[in-house]
Amino acid sequence: MKYRIDPETLREVPEDPEGLAAWLDRQRPTTHAEWTEVGLAARLLHRLDQAEHAFRQADDTPATRLRLAHVHQWQGRFAEADEVFTELLTHDRLGHFAHQHAGKSRYDQGEWRAAERHFRTALDLREDPELRASSELALDAANACATAAEVAVELHRLIPPVHRRSARYLHGERPPHVPILGDLASVLVHGPMSLRAVRDLHRYNPHLDAALADPDWLVIEDDQVTATPRARAFLAVVNEAHTKAAADLWPTPPEIAVPPVDHPMCAAHTGDTPQARLFDQLRALRHHRADAHAAAWAEAGLEVQDLPADDPVRRRVEAATDRGAARPYRPLTRDDRAELLIGLRSL
Repeated sequence: MKYRIDPETLREVPEDPEGLAAWLDRQRPTTHAEWTEVGLAARLLHRLDQAEHAFRQADDTPATRLRLAHVHQWQGRFAEADEVFTELLTHDRLGHFAHQHAGKSRYDQGEWRAAERHFRTALDLREDPELRASSELALDAANACATAAEVAVELHRLIPPVHRRSARYLHGERPPHVPILGDLASVLVHGPMSLRAVRDLHRYNPHLDAALADPDWLVIEDDQVTATPRARAFLAVVNEAHTKAAADLWPTPPEIAVPPVDHPMCAAHTGDTPQARLFDQLRALRHHRADAHAAAWAEAGLEVQDLPADDPVRRRVEAATDRGAARPYRPLTRDDRAELLIGLRSL
C-alpha cells in the first residue's frame, strides 16, 4: 500500500489509486488484520464511510481506535477525533502516533501553532528515521502556514495606512477611478498589464468594469490593459505619493528578507527608496494571499461570503487559504520565517 505525503495537505496520496481500488473491491475481510487493511486502503482512497465501517468491524484495540479517529478527522468530525487522540497521547507505544495525528487534526483545522507543538513532541519521541522525517515534514509545513497567517496580520496592518496617508500628497487631476488606478499605478506607469491580472487584483471591486470601460484612462487591446498618457501622468503622482507615505510611516526600516512570489505584482515599481521597494514586496505578498483566498473558496465550490468566525465552512476555507499562502515561505528555514515576522512587527 505505497503512498506519498502531500507536503501541503499532509495527507497520504496512494501511488497507484486505480490498482488500490481494484484490490479493495476484491476484498472479503473476515479477520482483524483483513478489516484493518481494508480500512487503511479505503481511507487512502477517500472512501471514508467504507473505512469507518471496516475499522468498526476490526478488534477494538488502541491502534484501531487511533485509525478510526484518523478517519473521523478526514470526515471533519474533529471533536470525536481529537478526543481519541488526547486519550492516547500518553500511551506507551502509540503516544508518538497520537501526537502526530493530533497535530494533523489541528493542521486540518488551521490551528497551526497547536499543530506545531504536537509535531515537535512526536519528533522528540521518535527514533525511526522514516517516522522522524514524517514529523519533520509536518512540523515545517505547520510552521510555514503559521508564518503565512501571522504575516497576513502584519500586511493588513502595514499596507492600508500607506494608501490612506498617500492621499495627502496627491495633487492635480483626480480621475473617477482612484481606488483602482492607485493599486495599478506601480505597474501601469511602466507598461501594460494583462487584463486577467487586473481583474484578479480587483475581483471584489464592483466599480472595476466602469474603470475598464473608460477610454480616457485605460485602453484594452489583445487582453492587455494600458494606461493612457493622461492616466500615466496621474499614476506617476500616485507612485510619488506612495513613496512619500511609506517613508513617513517607515522612516528607518530594518533589512527584511521578503520572499519573492510568482505574481504579476512582482513587476511593481513604486519608487527607488528602500521603503518604496519594501512596499512593493509586501503588496505582492498580500495579493498572493488574496489569490489563495479566492482559490480556497473556489475549491470549496462556493462563492465568497461573510460567515461567522466559528463557522465550519469559513474555518475550512481559512485553513486552505493559509496553506496556499504559505508557498512563498516553504523554501525558508524556520529561523528565517521567525526573522521575517520580527522585522515586520518592528515596522
